[in-house]
Amino acid sequence: MSNNNIFKDYRLLEFITSAITFVLLIILTIIQYIGEKKYWWIILLVSVLMGANAYVKYKKFKENKKHS
Repeated sequence: MSNNNIFKDYRLLEFITSAITFVLLIILTIIQYIGEKKYWWIILLVSVLMGANAYVKYKKFKENKKHS
């Protein structure tokens, strides 16, 4: 895959957006925890789910790349 086609592969793009969202949710969780907000743990649960989602998308991307 050349650099020009990096965003044409939708599986890679899905992984990248999921990973970025995961990182942003972790940052938000830390900010909420430090600020002693009442429901920071809900954001933590969503962060864990987004991390799992990013991992599944990474796995699919690697599997697809192996078969190509």
